[in-house]
Amino acid sequence: MLAAAFYETPLTLFAIGVILVILFFWYFATDIERRKRNVGTALLVGITALCFVSVFPPKERLKGGIDIVGGSSFVLRVQSRTAEDGTKEAVSHQQVDQAIKVIEQRLNGMGTTEPLIARQGDDRIIVQMPGVDPEESKRIRTILEKVAHLELRQVHKQTDERAAGGKTLAQQVADGEAFEPGYKAFQLKSKDEQNNESSHPILLSRRVALGGSDVKHAYPSQQQADAVSIELNSKGGDKMIALTEKMEAGRDRIAIVLDGEVLSAPVVKQVPLGSQFQIDGLDKPSEAQNLANALMNPLENPLVVEDERTVSPLLGAAIVQQGVWAGILGLALTFVFVLVYYRTAGLVALVGLLLNCLMLFGVMAMFGFTFSLPGIAGIILTIGVAVDANVLINERLREELAAGKSLKVALSASYDKAFSAIFDSNLTSLITAVILFWLGSSTVKGFAVTLTIGILCSMFSAILATRVLFRWGTDLGILKNLTFLNLISSKNYDFLGKRAVCLLISLGLSIVAVGAFFVKQERSLGIDFTGGTRLEFLIGKATEVSAADAQKQVDSLSLNKAAFVQGESNPTSGQLLSVRCDSRDAVSIEAKLRESFPILAEQNPQGGYKISANKQEVSSLVGGDFFFTSLLALALGLVGIFIYVSARFEFSFAVGAFIALLHDCLISAGFIVLFGRELSLIHVGAILTIAGYSINDTIIIFDRIRESLQLRRGGHTLQEVMNEAINATLSRTVLTSTATLVCVLSLAVLGGSSLRDFSIVILIGIFIGTYSSIFVASPIVLWWANRGKGKVGHAEAEQVSPPAKALS
Repeated sequence: MLAAAFYETPLTLFAIGVILVILFFWYFATDIERRKRNVGTALLVGITALCFVSVFPPKERLKGGIDIVGGSSFVLRVQSRTAEDGTKEAVSHQQVDQAIKVIEQRLNGMGTTEPLIARQGDDRIIVQMPGVDPEESKRIRTILEKVAHLELRQVHKQTDERAAGGKTLAQQVADGEAFEPGYKAFQLKSKDEQNNESSHPILLSRRVALGGSDVKHAYPSQQQADAVSIELNSKGGDKMIALTEKMEAGRDRIAIVLDGEVLSAPVVKQVPLGSQFQIDGLDKPSEAQNLANALMNPLENPLVVEDERTVSPLLGAAIVQQGVWAGILGLALTFVFVLVYYRTAGLVALVGLLLNCLMLFGVMAMFGFTFSLPGIAGIILTIGVAVDANVLINERLREELAAGKSLKVALSASYDKAFSAIFDSNLTSLITAVILFWLGSSTVKGFAVTLTIGILCSMFSAILATRVLFRWGTDLGILKNLTFLNLISSKNYDFLGKRAVCLLISLGLSIVAVGAFFVKQERSLGIDFTGGTRLEFLIGKATEVSAADAQKQVDSLSLNKAAFVQGESNPTSGQLLSVRCDSRDAVSIEAKLRESFPILAEQNPQGGYKISANKQEVSSLVGGDFFFTSLLALALGLVGIFIYVSARFEFSFAVGAFIALLHDCLISAGFIVLFGRELSLIHVGAILTIAGYSINDTIIIFDRIRESLQLRRGGHTLQEVMNEAINATLSRTVLTSTATLVCVLSLAVLGGSSLRDFSIVILIGIFIGTYSSIFVASPIVLWWANRGKGKVGHAEAEQVSPPAKALS
């Protein structure tokens, strides 16, 4: 009730937003500590209240995508029309807008609940329908693809007259044995008394007498269940009179042609005909309703389905269960880890993490963003990113307290020193998220949205919220001293001295990764990139269907292309059987599996199967487009990070970061294939996330190297300074990697197939990214500096000698 009243008054929402923005800038503008604390408190309370009101009640405010609540999604391409001279016309924005309008009218006419229809690119339309079951999805697809191009043509008077050879005139024209000026042979389908379908040629005028634009109303006939009554507009009525006034009643015929198919060719019973007539001979009453709906909303351009995803509500519920348990486990383990290691400071960090989660959900609800399966992965990964900022601050705080500073001074210094690393690392992750949203498909966009919001919320909660809480603790005398667990003590490892060995390791891993693609070849890419169909059956915990037995049944069919069956089990939802196949074989494979395994053939009392086939179909054309845009997204992400690091640090740092990122992306992708998985769109998001995580880790080391170069006195080589900086950030690197591993591991254990695929990539990426930030990026910076006795951070490669003012 409160949320509904709140959203019905947009002026109130706008006013609150303006106040919060003013408080935000006021907080960073003032230097008076007490005022800063009070303004920060007001901002914190305001945002928390706003997000809380936005989220509740969750069932009404948080919208689930089709992979959460079940339903269907189609990506439709608007086809170009053929001009009179045979050339293809380019698809215009107006034609796409017309197609969107027609789709909306057709779905509304069917009573489809809240379909989401949006333009995607220049000539594609995405249609999402939450809550639609698989059987209804098949009917909707047929309706979406129906152009409903209606034509009335005059039938040749001698079309059925037979020549000496026994062939009709229409048959002779169809076979190219005769030519009849102004007429063309079509196929007319018919059924005999046993309902057996056949077809024969019929000769129709090349000139269209009436078209769909002449239809005023179309509706199912009241007198005949399998017929549609047509009412023409005044212009169409005049055309009908002109067509039939010279015809002979009881002999001459008019053919009704829909989308190039002759539906019927009835005899004209009276002349002239007026503005009303009837199309009959349809298969069933529901077809009459669909045809009437299509005739009232004809398409100017044909539509073709390039991508179809259908998820049953049962699988959607299982995915929610998997995501919820994975989230609970990830949060619980992270909270325990932070609390045990940082104690009182960890408790403050936990409050910041809880606020981060509330803000993320609040913003998603406020702007109406949809939660999807990749979005759940983004949320859980955001928890790991948020922990990183808190670890950075607390590790800095540990150093400042160890230097003998008071708690208040140490807190201020730790936040100030950690800010640049937090800002730079999060901004580079934000670059990859924005590129994902810009170029990604709808699947990847869900991940990009939650990751973007999560990054912004984690920066706010770590930099502002926890600092305000610490200020209140010190001002009220609650916090007088802080202690931390110290399992990773400061050492002086010579990391850069091992760079030659690490180079050989990296080369070996890269060769193995590239080799995996050559060995697996086409099997290395999923249907998102190659096209095809994936069928999924959520069998549950009660009964198991052997993947090997299912593969034998599939192999017994005569298929256009080899199909592959996989089975996997999840502790929360049970067994999931999936089949990758050619789209042309999907129907026969589903029928064979249902015939072979009784559990798949069980029927619902209301009709349909108890275990629905969840379907994802991607055309080879759109798969190629996805592959290209994915490579482009990866390339732009790397270039964007390279430019930013060059601007914030120096060119040598950018070179090191860029090569390390290439190294991480290549090895992560290769090991996905090596472990028997297929690269898909969700992996593209995961690889870009790895790039963001890796550069996050690298920048924090670079930031400490830059700081050390500014503060270190002469007498130390660049290698010694860099080693010292890596050692200083080692505890942060290990702790952050551990916290993120804990979150992602919960996805790997409890997540479904897609979440597991995503989490496995991230797990690989965490190890590779941590390794590369120390043993790839930093050695390359050192090599670049030594290469020409160049400078790094205003310091000579061999001897560090900073400006005097840096030593004061």
